[in-house]
Amino acid sequence: MRQVQLRKVAPLALLLTSLPALALDVTSANDTTNLIPRTFHGETVMVPDVPYSDPNPSWWSKVRASGAIQTEFMVPLQDEALMTPKYEKPVLNNTYFDFTVNAPYIAVGARFQWTKYPLPGYVKEFNGWGVPYFWATGRYKWFQITAGDFYEQFGSGLILRTYQDRALGVDGALRGGRLKLNPTNGLFIAALAGKERYFWTHNPAWIWGADAEWSLNESFPKAFGNRYGVTLGFSYVGKHQGQQIIPVAPEEIYKLYLPENVAAFDARVKARLNDFNILAEFATKNNDPDYINHYIYSRGHAELLSVSYTKAGFSGFIQAKRSENMSYMSNRIDEGEDGNGFINHLPAFTNTQTYTLAAMYPYATDWNGEWAFQAQLGYTFKRGTALGGKYGTSIRLSASYISDLDHSAPLGFPPTAQMGSNGDGAAFWKIGSLRYSDLNLEINKKFSKKLQFTLFYLFQKFNNEKIFGENDNGAIVTANTVILEGQWKMMKKAQLRWELQYLTTKQDKGDWMAGLIELSLAPHWMFTLTDTYNIGETKLNYYSAMVTYNYRANRFSLSFGRNRAGFNCAGGVCRWVPATKGFNLTYNYTF
Repeated sequence: MRQVQLRKVAPLALLLTSLPALALDVTSANDTTNLIPRTFHGETVMVPDVPYSDPNPSWWSKVRASGAIQTEFMVPLQDEALMTPKYEKPVLNNTYFDFTVNAPYIAVGARFQWTKYPLPGYVKEFNGWGVPYFWATGRYKWFQITAGDFYEQFGSGLILRTYQDRALGVDGALRGGRLKLNPTNGLFIAALAGKERYFWTHNPAWIWGADAEWSLNESFPKAFGNRYGVTLGFSYVGKHQGQQIIPVAPEEIYKLYLPENVAAFDARVKARLNDFNILAEFATKNNDPDYINHYIYSRGHAELLSVSYTKAGFSGFIQAKRSENMSYMSNRIDEGEDGNGFINHLPAFTNTQTYTLAAMYPYATDWNGEWAFQAQLGYTFKRGTALGGKYGTSIRLSASYISDLDHSAPLGFPPTAQMGSNGDGAAFWKIGSLRYSDLNLEINKKFSKKLQFTLFYLFQKFNNEKIFGENDNGAIVTANTVILEGQWKMMKKAQLRWELQYLTTKQDKGDWMAGLIELSLAPHWMFTLTDTYNIGETKLNYYSAMVTYNYRANRFSLSFGRNRAGFNCAGGVCRWVPATKGFNLTYNYTF
């Protein structure tokens, strides 16, 4: 019995006595693996810090679950000065719970949504609750297939972009099937079919399409090297809604027969030439009469060109887009209906403003057609130079210009004049009247390890009548906005940030001023006070106080204040939000 026990213990004893030598060998070999102390039989030795891994892991050991919860409660209060609307319930709430399970070869997921009594500003069709989004994806080597709900984008989205933006109430998920293939390096193929979500139902049109992208530099890396690259792309998207017959007002003696099938095509090329990146894209679609284009039967098309350059602290880009008659929807809408069924997306060539007053006049894309130009230059002055100083200085200058197309007559005025025709058309290179323009200048300067400032200037010309149909005191609003932001790191875990903003204009509601002060106590607390005041026409004051608490993957925020009425926009898509006053409680959690 004693001999058996010694046979069992001897190998372990031999291993333990060899550990110091093993640790010495690891160190002498310059291995970058971290060494940690371990004690064996009273002797401390250094061993590699390598996590344990099962040499034969089971399928179940590789299953991982993840998810996220986002919920926001609001207790609205009446405010006569703001003319706030009355709500059916004393507490409003938007809640989303996403859950995903990933395993070898397969992944499944779903989203629960509670918006039966939603926050202000959403259309009535948004109200409801349930599980509107669920999916399953199988994958093996270069093959992937999805069944259920999914989001997809072909190219820049000119003929297909389905996405979710909860702040705007947009969710264009497709319910159906999708196949993705990557048979060789650099070649990506996708095919899909389904119906687009419309809040708690789905729009009637069937959508199908395919996309192929071929990255030549990935397929032939030796021929291109690291400095050059070319990617070719081609997409097709079709929709089938069934034939619709529209009587023509006012006598209704004529009828329009709308096409059952509408096809769209997209071709693009992306090139990298040393420090330059170039994108050229062209999209077109068959005639697709609807309320937006006043039921004309002309083809739609869009052209996009973008050139960017980056090198040694300098960056810049210039891009142009022309679109005409490119509204592409999964359900043709009538007058007064909500247009929440766009299959495609036309990017707005404007900066996404994050400051309160800079976002006062956002831009909404014109689906009937527009010319859009945007350019940006950025440079960081090196440390130790006259302009860079001890910590460096960065500067960014950008501008946008968006105009109508040069139609011989305003499109669709009167609306019945062109119904059933090919429209009046527009000369390709001619530019029409101004819709929107801006000039942005931002200078960021760090004066010490603890103190830095940002100076921001924005000049805007905004055609309020054409973009949002408003013409209170003149169609064109000219606004100048100046913002100064400071950040002071008071101590290791405390930082103070503040903003001073001023907007001046002779149109619309006149001048505005705003301020913010924010104290961050890492890693848990943040306290924020904001105030926005109209010193022009309304004299209204919009104040807010908020407390935010973070703990691991949890984030809580509680706020009280007023919010002004206006358009909430992102990427050229906008949602009207009424004025509100009340308490807000937000909770976010990820796992």
